[in-house]
Amino acid sequence: MTVRRPSSTKIERAKWIALRINQTIPESALGDDKELSAWIKLHDPASDNQIKQIKRWVASGKIEAPPRYPHAMTAAEARRVIVANKPARARGEQRQARRELPWLARKLLWLWILVGVAVPMIVGVFIPLFLPSTEWASMMMIPSIVVGLISAAVYVLLLRTYRELRDNNPILIGGAALLAFAAGRNIAILIVPMLFPAFTGSHVELPYTVVQIDGFESKGCRRPIKLEGLPLVFRELCGFPDSFRQSLAPGMRLSVAGYGTRYGLYVESAGPANSLTTNGSMPLRGAPD
Repeated sequence: MTVRRPSSTKIERAKWIALRINQTIPESALGDDKELSAWIKLHDPASDNQIKQIKRWVASGKIEAPPRYPHAMTAAEARRVIVANKPARARGEQRQARRELPWLARKLLWLWILVGVAVPMIVGVFIPLFLPSTEWASMMMIPSIVVGLISAAVYVLLLRTYRELRDNNPILIGGAALLAFAAGRNIAILIVPMLFPAFTGSHVELPYTVVQIDGFESKGCRRPIKLEGLPLVFRELCGFPDSFRQSLAPGMRLSVAGYGTRYGLYVESAGPANSLTTNGSMPLRGAPD
């Protein structure tokens, strides 16, 4: 078997260690990298910080002078002395020392919030309005709440468990729980049906019931038409002209057309039920004025 010679850098380090601890390097080790590495590991001196720590304890009477004076100790001996005499951590310090959340888990947590909270906002501003169907909203009402509660529980657990996320501020923990709940519920009731048209979408018409036509206008939704049976944030048609809104009344059936599936669609037009194909549709305006 070929013996690998140690590098000049390793030899110089070994000579420095030998000088510091007043030892002699075996001649055989100078020609065998494996043997020299073992010698260095055995005789590697303690660091200056370790030596100072042990000297302070000896000077203060906290510990007795060790058999080998600190400056002649190896790193392994110094570590054993320090660990044996280091005070036990308090409960709070032990919590702080818990391992960090893995990198992939951190990214997935941020992605969950981004998809569940930011995507609906972006869709409302830059993408034609998406409406889940009343069938999907009714079917997912309880499951979406369960998903939201599980999401909130996971985030609260992580905030209280991992050091990098831990904070005893109840406002921060409560805010994270609310965001996680909203993200989980939005993903279940809105994001999932938004993805269906990418695979099985076609031009569809879905029925809705008008609840209110004179609701409060917001910057993101001008001239809203509120619909029945949909989640609070996703139950409005926006941007239709006043002439069309005035022709509606609470309780009237409305047919909304667009690209999608039976579980939801991207709105293109709307009109009284059974009138889209016979009397033409009322187009949706682009950006609110």
